[in-house]
Amino acid sequence: MLPNGLMNPVGYVVLQHAVRLDRPVKAYGRWMDRIPTTYDSEVLDGLGKNIPPVADDPNCLASLKNYRSLMPLAQDALKPMFYLRAADGALGGHASAVQGCHDDFRNLALAIANKCKVAIPS
Repeated sequence: MLPNGLMNPVGYVVLQHAVRLDRPVKAYGRWMDRIPTTYDSEVLDGLGKNIPPVADDPNCLASLKNYRSLMPLAQDALKPMFYLRAADGALGGHASAVQGCHDDFRNLALAIANKCKVAIPS
């Protein structure tokens, strides 16, 4: 017999498909602006009123860049994007992208652990 499935959502993650000058392109930005209200009303059964934008929404666990240039390298190396090294082809700009990717996913993992009240050893 399976235990009762008591799901408790802890938040959402936004994937930025296209970024120009460190901000989402306008078309994606308009779509992204609807996420907090939709999450509140459809997932949390809230009223969807007075919801802050994604950047200030406590339900937004992270806003991740699309590391599409790292994906094929990670697939070839059979490892996560944030563990790529020069031997895997992560050279020059890719090396700094790997570090940024590592930081982004570490922060996401910490945000999830914090919301779930899971202690992370230092």
